[in-house]
Amino acid sequence: MNLCQHFHVIASGQIVQIHTMTMDRPYPVLFARRLTTQFGPTVLLTPQAEENINIKVYLPRRHAEGFDDQDIEDINEGKNI
Repeated sequence: MNLCQHFHVIASGQIVQIHTMTMDRPYPVLFARRLTTQFGPTVLLTPQAEENINIKVYLPRRHAEGFDDQDIEDINEGKNI
């Protein structure tokens, strides 16, 4: 992913609640970021919903705790984890 595409992935996307996503449908994750919200530490994922449409999803804390820094780096580098 070149630098321009990387910035586009980060900047684009509507934040959706995880329960609104379709179950049993694969969503390729393009970018992940660890951050702290008013509710505590979490991971913000940018999955691809459709070909040119990205969304952003905050993981619940119980799932975010399962991601370490290496997992996030692997996602951002496009490696399969």
